[in-house]
Amino acid sequence: MNLLYISDTPDNALQGALAEHATTLHTVDTATAAQALVPGQYGFIVLALERSGQGALEHCLAHRGSAALMVLLAGDDRQARIAALRAGADACLAQPVATAEVLARLQALSRARPRAPALPPSRLWLSPSRLMVGRGKRQQSLTVSEHRLLAMLASNPGAVSRQFIEQQLWGAGQAPKTALIERHVCNLRRKLAQLDCPEALQTLRGFGYSLAEPLLLRAD
Repeated sequence: MNLLYISDTPDNALQGALAEHATTLHTVDTATAAQALVPGQYGFIVLALERSGQGALEHCLAHRGSAALMVLLAGDDRQARIAALRAGADACLAQPVATAEVLARLQALSRARPRAPALPPSRLWLSPSRLMVGRGKRQQSLTVSEHRLLAMLASNPGAVSRQFIEQQLWGAGQAPKTALIERHVCNLRRKLAQLDCPEALQTLRGFGYSLAEPLLLRAD
């Protein structure tokens, strides 16, 4: 599973345990979480909140996509935990919390997630929690940036501008990354061609990119 750990003061023991159990682990603070929350990028999100973190919780709930959300709240405030669960969190624990309990809750959430029905062989799919794109039973591995780029295109029918891609992958205010984006696109086209989709990723000259066929986000 791909896991996003959001905390302004990461717990080293918890972070190490999450890294061992996740396919990939990305750790960010609440100030940069908005850039990391690309729909379809993560299967699970662990959000560690201070007492003033209501805004971060609301943002995660609005932009998590299909990811399961576990909230770790500062202090043993039962009403705050109830409020987080009612708002949409899938699990909520009080800090300090035992690492083993966090891992057990994540495993329980994983078992509870619905399995997607088998897709027709002709449908192109993207795994939200693994770095994989495929068609039917065939699949190709992706880098993190390639996965995020495909997830952006799948979540924005029509087209995605180069400027939007740069902001989502590297943050606002960075130098233009045109050559790097083109390299990712070239690699993606090569991998999609292996799935008999050589023209799935289209270039819109002077603007950005689009998908020529639907890309389904498949639950794992």
